[in-house]
Amino acid sequence: MLNLIDSDGESSVDYAVGGTELTDENRETIAQLLAEDAMRIRCGSSPLFETWRSRRDGGQPATGSRKSALEAYVGIGFKLPGNPPDEDHLQGHVAELIWNRLMDERLVCRDGRHLVRAHSVKPDPLEPGGDGLVIYSRESGTFTNELVFRLWEIKKHDAIGKVSVTIRRASNQLKTRGHEYLAKLAGPETIAEGGVIGDFYANVVELWFDRSDRSGVGVSVGTSSEKAPGGPRSFGSLEKQFPEYSGAGQREGLVIAIPDYPAFAERVKEIVWSGL
Repeated sequence: MLNLIDSDGESSVDYAVGGTELTDENRETIAQLLAEDAMRIRCGSSPLFETWRSRRDGGQPATGSRKSALEAYVGIGFKLPGNPPDEDHLQGHVAELIWNRLMDERLVCRDGRHLVRAHSVKPDPLEPGGDGLVIYSRESGTFTNELVFRLWEIKKHDAIGKVSVTIRRASNQLKTRGHEYLAKLAGPETIAEGGVIGDFYANVVELWFDRSDRSGVGVSVGTSSEKAPGGPRSFGSLEKQFPEYSGAGQREGLVIAIPDYPAFAERVKEIVWSGL
């Protein structure tokens, strides 16, 4: 529905741009999907997810302690009616939700990587730490199913300037703090995961410092259609900050440029609230 258009083979960054021609019907469909994703991230397997979905679809509102519990989940990131979230924070979180869904749907990458696991974005956009970590497998010489990772920074862009300014800020952030983000994301996985994948998580920070070909970076931005990048120069900061990542797919970019992005983010919030 977002009609992603990939960069050509000459670009030093593998990037895709989509959303500029989004129809009203698809716009609403995507907003509904993102609202549901947001609540699944918050509720997990709690029965409150079905309570929320039933109310969103026209069912009866929750009462008593169940209502209070549901408000606790909805209020993370989206606040509650009467106390709306900061617009910048909301737009940033919707950008994360878009990235989250697209990474889950991209099972095979242009360079042949296969998805193993896309870490879910955080329910609270203000929580410190990395935005996105994705694990892939690939064939590499005599190795099959070799694990590799991409660390992503996700931003919203609603400023007057070009989207390249936001991409530059995200690239700089990855350069200066990427190792911290990886340590926070991967550390718990060394306990939760065993075997080959557990060993991989235990080594991702060193792979990052080595600028290993098993590591890589990505920047994703949510913005309005008129801010869509005009070409590969918009992603030049990724190449500047990470010159060592010259292999196929080691530098990735994603810009989802939706007509009136701020209004789209508001619509996602309204749908989340409709489940109260």
